[in-house]
Amino acid sequence: MFTAVIESDLHVGNQYGLANPRLVGDAYRELAKILFDWRVGIIQEVGSIDMHICPAETIDGPGKKSSIEQWTSDLEQQAIHAAELLCMWDCPDYRICYGTKYHTGDESRSEHKVVDKIKLNHNRRADIKDIQRLEIDGVKINVRHKVGASGTPYGKPSQLAKAAVTDILRGAYRNYPGADIYIRAHTHEYTVAGNDMYMAYNNPALEWPLGEYGFNIDRPWYTMGLQKLVIDDGEATIKPYLLKAKLPEEMYANIATNH
Repeated sequence: MFTAVIESDLHVGNQYGLANPRLVGDAYRELAKILFDWRVGIIQEVGSIDMHICPAETIDGPGKKSSIEQWTSDLEQQAIHAAELLCMWDCPDYRICYGTKYHTGDESRSEHKVVDKIKLNHNRRADIKDIQRLEIDGVKINVRHKVGASGTPYGKPSQLAKAAVTDILRGAYRNYPGADIYIRAHTHEYTVAGNDMYMAYNNPALEWPLGEYGFNIDRPWYTMGLQKLVIDDGEATIKPYLLKAKLPEEMYANIATNH
């Protein structure tokens, strides 16, 4: 039996991203602790894994538009801590994708720094590509970061299906086989689409939907969490682990009135 964990959109460096709570500012520490402790619990529950799959955005990047919500904009510090967080798993092999240029840098695509830290500081195998194509016990898996978003409540599965079917048709044209499983991220929402030819999964995020980024999200779905992939005798199953938490801004202020 082969077991992998899929984590994406950690946005290490952002106050609302995944972080050891001691690193973030006082105002962000409670939320950081909720996410960090929840993830520690999942790591303990799942146990050792054979592979860690990360469809990108391990780091938050240089904060081009605004660095006010970052506990550090230093890409080296972000990479060091991202590697520490990823290597909390008992795992020998890390397969990472590059994310968007906004978060990884227009020129350097700095997520390679995370891979360097995993290899040098933690002595584990690590690899980064635009697209990870993996075949495990006969199951073909296609991993890429970006996929289209949809503000329509029922529109996201069609974006996943489009990505999968496009690759299947491109493969027929270029003479390579399509995948059995497609994994995407980027939009911070857990979604599933598929049929008897393929299954496609949009991975949840490990960043709170708050601050400047969260304020600009105008769609109903936002999911925090990760997924576990198990392949047993050529059969694959994926289980989501989702964090459900009440956000401060969703509380109504109770205003007393005088009659």
